[in-house]
Amino acid sequence: MSPRLRRAAGLAVAAVILALLGWRLWPRGEAASEPLAPQAAADGSVQLAPSQVQALGIALADVQAAREVPVPGLPAQVEAPLEASQQVVTPWAGTVSAVLVHEGVAVRAGQPVLRLRSAEALRAGAELARAAAEAGVAAQQARRDAQLLAEGIIPAARNAQSQAQARSAQAELARAQDALAGARVRLAAGGEVELLAPLAGRVLRRMVRPGDPLPAQAAALLIADPARVDVAVAVPAALRAQLAPGLALRLGDGQRAQVVAVGADLDPASQQLPLRARLETADGLLPGTRLEATLLLPAPAGALALPAAALLPEGAGQVAFVRQGERFRALPVAQVLGSADGQAVVLAPGLRPGMQVVVRGTAALKALLPPPQPASTR
Repeated sequence: MSPRLRRAAGLAVAAVILALLGWRLWPRGEAASEPLAPQAAADGSVQLAPSQVQALGIALADVQAAREVPVPGLPAQVEAPLEASQQVVTPWAGTVSAVLVHEGVAVRAGQPVLRLRSAEALRAGAELARAAAEAGVAAQQARRDAQLLAEGIIPAARNAQSQAQARSAQAELARAQDALAGARVRLAAGGEVELLAPLAGRVLRRMVRPGDPLPAQAAALLIADPARVDVAVAVPAALRAQLAPGLALRLGDGQRAQVVAVGADLDPASQQLPLRARLETADGLLPGTRLEATLLLPAPAGALALPAAALLPEGAGQVAFVRQGERFRALPVAQVLGSADGQAVVLAPGLRPGMQVVVRGTAALKALLPPPQPASTR
C-alpha cells in the first residue's frame, strides 16, 4: 500500500473512534431529566421524586384512629368458671376404696365417681335404715288405730297419739334421707358409699388415689363444664383506675375475652391486681393453661394507630416520617401509649387519620432531614 493510502486509512479509523467516543459521552435525554440530589427545605421537609422514593426503598402505611390501647405481656391462666364447676367433697372422714372415673372423662349429674369406706357413713346408713323401719311401724300402727277408732273400739286420744307418732317417725326418716341426699352419696354394698357427680361436665382434676385417708369435707375431684372457661390475669396496680368489667382481653391466638370481675385488693406475692375475663367458648383451651394476654384499654381522644416500624428514636423521644404530597417531614411523637403485635398507639399533634407514614427507609430519610423541633406538651 502506498503511503498516501495508508495516511487516508489512518484518518478514517481516527474519525470512527472519535465518533464512537462522542456518542458514548454525549448526554442523553434520560440523564438530563434525572432529578437533582434531594435537599432539605427551610420548613424541614424534603422533596423526593418517585424514582428517588424507590431508590431509597421507602414503604408507606396509613395512620388510623385508635379505639384501644394494648397492654401486652400480662401473665394469665385459664380456669374453670366458678358457677360452672364444682368439687366432689367427702361428707365424712374415711378411706378411698376406688376412684371410678379418670381425668378428662365426661360424667353426667348423679353418676358415681368415687367409692369411700367410712365408719361415719355406716352410721348414717344405719340411722337411715332405723328411721325407715320406725316410720314403717308407726305408719302401720296409725292405720290400725284409725280403723279401731272407726269401729268404736279405742278412744280418740289413743288414735291421736298414734297419728302423732307416725308423723314424728316420718319426719325423722325425711331428715335422715335429706342428710344423705345433701351429701350427694349413695349407699353401696360392703359398708361403703359412692360419691355422686354434682353436675354434668368433665373431670378436670383428681386429688386422691385409692387407699388415701381423707378427713371430712376433703375435696376429691373437680368437675366443670368443658365448654366454658375463664381467664385469670394479673394486672399492674398502676392501671387500677382504668379497669372495669366489660373491657376486652386478647389472647395469643386472637381470641377475645370480656372482663367480668376486677379484684378489690392486690395480690400479696406479685403486688398486682387480679382480674377475671370470660370466654364464651373454650376453643381448645384447657383449665390450668398458662399464657400471656393483652388487655385492651379505651383509647383517649386523639390517639392514633400506626405500625411500630414507623417510629424512630430521636433524642429522648421518637419521631415518625410523614408523606405530604411529594414531600417528607419528621413529626415528633408526644407519647407512645402502647404497642403490641407490630402496632403502636400514639399521641402526635401533627398526625391525623388518613396520613401516610414511612415504615421502611426511615434511616435514609433521617440522614436527609434536620432534627425536628420538640412537640409541644400543651
